[in-house]
Amino acid sequence: MVALAAGAAATFPASTSATASAIEPEALARAGVIRAEVDARYRHVPGRKLAVTEATTTGVVQTLALVTDWLELPRVVSASNGVYFAICSARATCPYPARSAAWPAAAFLPRRQALELALRTFVKTSVDLVVVALPTARLVWVVFEREDLLADIDAPAVLDQLARHPAVADTPLRDLVGRLTRPRLFLPLPILPPPDDTIYAVRLLGP
Repeated sequence: MVALAAGAAATFPASTSATASAIEPEALARAGVIRAEVDARYRHVPGRKLAVTEATTTGVVQTLALVTDWLELPRVVSASNGVYFAICSARATCPYPARSAAWPAAAFLPRRQALELALRTFVKTSVDLVVVALPTARLVWVVFEREDLLADIDAPAVLDQLARHPAVADTPLRDLVGRLTRPRLFLPLPILPPPDDTIYAVRLLGP
């Protein structure tokens, strides 16, 4: 069921008449600066390059419905005050890059980059939600909620660790990125038409 759903997944739409974003213009502008700064840092990593290609509002839909257990109701999260980033392999087309340009969902470097984007955004803006699309062959998101993530960590200390050169990845940092990103990996399903304006996403339980 998950595989079939993932094949039909949709990214955030460009616009919709049924919703209105609550994000402050200053926050979205700051997210654009964060996108550029993180993009520049990760382009210096040896080997395959990653690019942050989007920094837009999630408020074009009303809610995300996060399915963590098929036997339970989804957890509904407001998308009105959030930022959507997209990470792609440099010079590739995303979402759905060619297989040669795609990364596994379990790959460390894109998840590290996603965590850095989210933490910087939460620390420097007032947004409540950050969704980061990974450069995977099937669309995979890392979904970060402000209260959920910041309650679990010392944000400035984690940002200090992430501020090291992206090529530096010792075991404690890998373990930290894994703990903070793996439970937040989701496969988005097709968007429902208004008045639902909801994107359902199913937790990815394995790589």
